[in-house]
Amino acid sequence: MPRLVGLVFAVLILVLASPPAAASAHAELLSTTPAEGAVLIEAPGSVEFTFDEPVVLVPDGFQLYDGTNTHHTVPVEMTGATIRAIMPSGLAEGSYALGWRVVSDDSHPESGVLSFAIGRADASAPTIVEADALPVEVVYGVLNALGYLGLFCLVGLTVFDLLVARTRAPGRRLPRLAALVAVLAYVLLVPVGAVRLSGVGLGGLLEPALIAAGVSQGAVLTLVFAGIGVLLMLVRVRLPREWDLRAGLVGSAAALVSVLFVGHTQTFGPQWLVMSADVIHAATAAVWLGGLVALILHLTRARRRNGDPTEAAVVLGRFSTLAGALLLLLGVTGIILGVVMLGSVSALVGGVYGRLLLAKLIMVAVIAGIAAWNRFGLLPRLARESLDGRAWRGMVRAVRLEVVGVVLVVGLASALTMQNPGATDASPESNLAASEALAQGGTPMLTDLGADVFTGRFGPGRAGVNVITFELTDHGGASIVPIALPTVSVSEPNLSLGPLVAVVEPGDRPGSYRAVVVLPAAGQWKITAAVRINEREQPAAVIDVVVVA
Repeated sequence: MPRLVGLVFAVLILVLASPPAAASAHAELLSTTPAEGAVLIEAPGSVEFTFDEPVVLVPDGFQLYDGTNTHHTVPVEMTGATIRAIMPSGLAEGSYALGWRVVSDDSHPESGVLSFAIGRADASAPTIVEADALPVEVVYGVLNALGYLGLFCLVGLTVFDLLVARTRAPGRRLPRLAALVAVLAYVLLVPVGAVRLSGVGLGGLLEPALIAAGVSQGAVLTLVFAGIGVLLMLVRVRLPREWDLRAGLVGSAAALVSVLFVGHTQTFGPQWLVMSADVIHAATAAVWLGGLVALILHLTRARRRNGDPTEAAVVLGRFSTLAGALLLLLGVTGIILGVVMLGSVSALVGGVYGRLLLAKLIMVAVIAGIAAWNRFGLLPRLARESLDGRAWRGMVRAVRLEVVGVVLVVGLASALTMQNPGATDASPESNLAASEALAQGGTPMLTDLGADVFTGRFGPGRAGVNVITFELTDHGGASIVPIALPTVSVSEPNLSLGPLVAVVEPGDRPGSYRAVVVLPAAGQWKITAAVRINEREQPAAVIDVVVVA
């Protein structure tokens, strides 16, 4: 046992002292070659996808569909953050759709579809029907929350026995139940996580080969560390007393470190700061949740034995002191993680992740208020009254409310691990208003599209978010409405940047559009707008613009 504890402790030090290089949130697709909706003269040998960071490939993650919806897997090569999908030889004329799926470093799947045509577009474009991801996400979220709850409860019970009550309680059923829930949840998360990343739906659980190919290293490491921690926390009460404390604390540390291998801590930097804050954050929630449960059990047993209220008050005082320090740590680490992942206060209301984080902070504040009432209002009275007095009943109610609140906080934390911190859900109206403001005063653009005219403005002409507002008309000034949304891309040949695909939205009148694009650097940029006039014709306008820093 001393060797086992020493080995686990050494592994923990190596994990925390050697974090991987920092990355940035979910992976984002920057550009594709060819661009979305492009009509090519001849079949491409490959299709390139450039992301803002390296990603993890998924088995059979790239599927090519033709006009008859026949599809097959295409091989891929990855260099850095660029993926090359090797196209089959001899592709015929017509429309194609290349469905892709990868995984970010934070274990979140990313997917999309790239449409292009060779020679001419087919009358009907290929369609890709993806499996319903909602059932898998629900099962994954429930298992994730159960894993957190079981593990955190066991850690809290262990720390309470070692540092607060200072007892050895080998016969309790609750630690064993918490251990069973945690281990079972993390065992099931391995195959469910593999199915989630592959995107095939719950039916994939019946395909052992698919599960074996899609198992992530993070899920396995989480299971291993959680399992080691659970084992040490359960067997500590059977060890000599001098090893009880060591095994319990090392087991708790191993269990808490297991939260690092899957989630957003893998993608934000500086990683030493984010990983340390995440472990402290998890330790706070664990000791608080399990400690509150253990406190209720401890005081209930004391009441049944008609114990000394002063002794009960001493135990409650120790836990209240520990909980106060934990609350400070929870607030500090929560602020650190929130600032690093969101980057601004406004992001708290700009997306699902921010609102969940705000709800979590509000819940923590409510729990802190209940805990303060318990510590400074009820604890002094408990030491003076019997365990059947009003102070006892009020304290029990307060602690139960704290337990419910901490369970909700853990549930919110589990939901946060499944959200993209950078995603916002601003309404289309607000997006259009912002686009209009950015484009005002920009560079005018005017060019012919064969028989039609492309007229627009580009602004503000600085590195960062830029907006292109444009209209399509004939030479007489009448609006032209193409059969599909125009596609807009930008590139900077001198810097080898692009093409970057812009997000195109319809304007407030027929034939008008707005395109939003993020330009990473100053330079001489080329804007290419392709307009599908009919099934065979897709003229393109190319405009040169200057972008300053």
